[in-house]
Amino acid sequence: MRLTILHTNDIHGHQDRLAQIATLVTREKARSDHAVLYLDAGDVEDTSNRLSNLTKGTAMHRLLSIAGCDAATVGNASWLRYGAASLTDHARASTYPQLLANFTGIEGPVSSVLLGEVGIVGVTDPFDRIDDVEWGFGRRDVLDSSRQAARDLGGRGAKLVVLLSHLGYEHEYPPWDDRRIAPELQGDVDVIIGGHSHHLLPDGEWIGRILVAQAGCFGDHIGRIEIDGETTLASVEEVPADTELHPGVLAEAAAVETEIGELLAEPLGSLDEPLDARAIAEILRRRAGADIGIFSEGQTLEVLPAGRITRGALWHASESAANPGLTRMTGDQLIELLARGNEAEFQRGTPRPLRGRPRGRLELVGATPEAGREYVVASTDWELGIFSGYVPEDWRLQIEYEFPLIVREAIEEHLRGGR
Repeated sequence: MRLTILHTNDIHGHQDRLAQIATLVTREKARSDHAVLYLDAGDVEDTSNRLSNLTKGTAMHRLLSIAGCDAATVGNASWLRYGAASLTDHARASTYPQLLANFTGIEGPVSSVLLGEVGIVGVTDPFDRIDDVEWGFGRRDVLDSSRQAARDLGGRGAKLVVLLSHLGYEHEYPPWDDRRIAPELQGDVDVIIGGHSHHLLPDGEWIGRILVAQAGCFGDHIGRIEIDGETTLASVEEVPADTELHPGVLAEAAAVETEIGELLAEPLGSLDEPLDARAIAEILRRRAGADIGIFSEGQTLEVLPAGRITRGALWHASESAANPGLTRMTGDQLIELLARGNEAEFQRGTPRPLRGRPRGRLELVGATPEAGREYVVASTDWELGIFSGYVPEDWRLQIEYEFPLIVREAIEEHLRGGR
């Protein structure tokens, strides 16, 4: 077999980089005298990208289609926020198969695909450590689903089996990441192309007879695997900053902008006061009928002035895809939470999900917390969840989320005179 596999992962909405990668992929496929596949290992979407944010990720799959992608595994950037329906929309918008072997009950993605003699399986981080959300779909064991799909592909004639993995190269949450799962898939899988952990593996890593590869993040690099008979070599190439932006990707992005223009121009209502983090905390409190509302500045991009507001203005100011949530907390917990959230150093912190923005001030509205009392608290999965650092895991809060509704949709309902 003579084959070149180009691969990316965790582009996270870096639209210009994707347009440059599209140029490199197009050139490679045009000049090669053998088969070339372009595979993506998930999270091409991101709320920090305008088009991705406004279409719940769908636009990025339209761009990745123009870039010549042949197959992609589902990441976590969309379903974790928008639910299973977003994956169905992504699959409909893609010219390539969306692969997802370890989830069930979702229309659109498929477990695997056979492209000539190359079989490709896709799996993603199941996030089953988050157990307080009704996701609306099922999960299968990562190892079992990977092994079964790989063996099925072998039975259908695959000479090479690739696992497109959004599990991470090394993951703090067991049981599976690329390094852990590779020893269990010897003889079933030949190559693991990974994502999720943003590792850059310049020459890949051989784990037994399986080559594990990953190409960093944000489209700064493109991975390459060259297979020639019994020889398999991995490398990673930096995408040159002066690479031409692919005209087809630019045209598709412009088409998406046109399509969503009317939606964004729609008036939503009027603001009686500026819409800032404190005002959003109050909207969430009233929506849930809670004693207290909490919201952090890091979730907003700018403060909207009082007056008439359009959907476009709201969506530009609030890119957050956090889900509103309701929980009970003691006064002691709230006092500790406020103290932590308003430490200057903590506020300056830039957790990875905020894409470089600081946490900012933590706003609390409603009742003043008192030790020895209990309160119903409205907030979002950002402040209450495991990734922001506000709430210690050992508090084990029981949270009820409005999944897959997101914050700006809750604000829209408020502006329209709803909840």
